[in-house]
Amino acid sequence: MIYIEQPPFAPWLGFCEALFACDTVALYDDVPYTDGGYQNRNRIKTADGVRWLTVAVTRAPGQLIRDTPIAAGFDADLMLRTIRLAYARTPHIDEALHVLRPVLGAGHTWLVDLNLDLLTHIRAALGAPARLQLTSELRIDEADRTRRLAAICGAAGSKVLWAGSGTRTYLDTTALAEHGVSVRWNEYADRHPVYRQAWSRQGFAPNLSVIDTVCALGWAGTAALLRRGLAAYLQQYAPKEATA
Repeated sequence: MIYIEQPPFAPWLGFCEALFACDTVALYDDVPYTDGGYQNRNRIKTADGVRWLTVAVTRAPGQLIRDTPIAAGFDADLMLRTIRLAYARTPHIDEALHVLRPVLGAGHTWLVDLNLDLLTHIRAALGAPARLQLTSELRIDEADRTRRLAAICGAAGSKVLWAGSGTRTYLDTTALAEHGVSVRWNEYADRHPVYRQAWSRQGFAPNLSVIDTVCALGWAGTAALLRRGLAAYLQQYAPKEATA
């Protein structure tokens, strides 16, 4: 099974679950970079509520994700201090920073390199088995979106696409089936787990960066949470291969 997503920065738990559910997680980096997504930012919880952690980038019209440079003004030390301040009272803040600090401080020039490095470290810290694959390295010359997705699946040797429920409005499952690819919807947003989160008086905030979960539970605890949720979903709620 394969999951395909534009390479996210400090991803949410739904992405991290795919690292356990799939053999391959393909990072769709040879598509245009767009503002307002999760390629250069994600959310954490602070004393003032949920806020964005953002990697400043330099943008140009038509620029691909793989060609998006990190802005010279990006301050990794400031981001690390922001994380520490937000989660200073959590039991696993040092454990989280042990993985984040060397990546954020590595001096990456390109956003895709930062994200791939961070995702590689997150996968290792979680003990997840999926292989990370940049789609640009596959050199697939196909303009049609559906045929391109099918080609990515084929290159990874997968016939099943693990897809987020948010793609239901545009993913052409019939056309994918014609190319030998079936779809399984993961529905993660509907089953997001609740855990003892920082700043509990604010109430639980779902869909934050995995940083939030790791600071609360540690890497091993986060991995156990993901494995339990995935096993329960596959056993009780996993839908059949999509036919429409």
